[in-house]
Amino acid sequence: MGNNNVACFYRHSGSLPFPCHLQLGRDATINLTTSVFHKGDDGSYADKGEVSYTVEGSKCNIMLTRLVYSGDCNLVTFILHDNIICLDRENLFLQINKTGTGFLGTIDFKTNNPIPWTKTKKNLHAWGGVTDTKVYLYGTANRCGLLVWECKKNDYLQQAKAVTMAHYFVNSNGIGAVNTSSETTDVGFSVVVKVGVSDGKFDITVEGPEQHPVSALLYMFDEVKRSGIWKPSMCPHCSNIWRKQSRMFWQSDSEDSDGVPLPPHHGSQKNAATNANDGRFKGHANGSFIRCKNFYGFN
Repeated sequence: MGNNNVACFYRHSGSLPFPCHLQLGRDATINLTTSVFHKGDDGSYADKGEVSYTVEGSKCNIMLTRLVYSGDCNLVTFILHDNIICLDRENLFLQINKTGTGFLGTIDFKTNNPIPWTKTKKNLHAWGGVTDTKVYLYGTANRCGLLVWECKKNDYLQQAKAVTMAHYFVNSNGIGAVNTSSETTDVGFSVVVKVGVSDGKFDITVEGPEQHPVSALLYMFDEVKRSGIWKPSMCPHCSNIWRKQSRMFWQSDSEDSDGVPLPPHHGSQKNAATNANDGRFKGHANGSFIRCKNFYGFN
């Protein structure tokens, strides 16, 4: 999920560059890589961008892959392997293919099984459109995740015109507050992928990985579990930043502003060093006041 000669089939915005290796404290690492993992004799190939989290021995991998044949890509796949829900050769797949009508066909599955979605919801809009949302909450309060699969459709079509896939990763001390102990590494990250079609080609944007306070993500998980609805602004940390950015935008240059500066759209090694903070998120809106009293895990 980066911008280089291997995997440049999408736009990337995030505070970490591809490729990079990030150490968060003593027991947490994040690796961002890109690679070509298949080449056919007919000139076809498959490449991917990958985010790997390793925290206290627990591993989670997220991959975005594409298959290119005769110079064209008709299939994009979002793959999740988290060792707390997947055996060695198991993965969760969210696949998107282009159709001849300019829309997107979608399918989701776990290796040899359906994905055990926690909740599914269909929202009908006044303008006639439909948004189908599926959310999968898994794990415990100490180590958990959220997978989101959102398809926007016209009411008369089964095929989608836009698809969003999101994954949130949390490792925490399990009480919904920022952990200051050295015994457990608090880590919260998100990756969001948005897919559409423009001029007959995939139009793909990847946002992240971005760091969040653990308490803010646990609050979001609880709200998603309760409502079955997902929005990025349900994370209090993100909502607070966007609100301050909006307020800063409307202030004149002569006014004092406590707004949060816009995050960089493309990472650099300097950005990565800023995030190497021993597993603790520093900065504005760290969300430490938020407690998720009703979060008990999803097993």
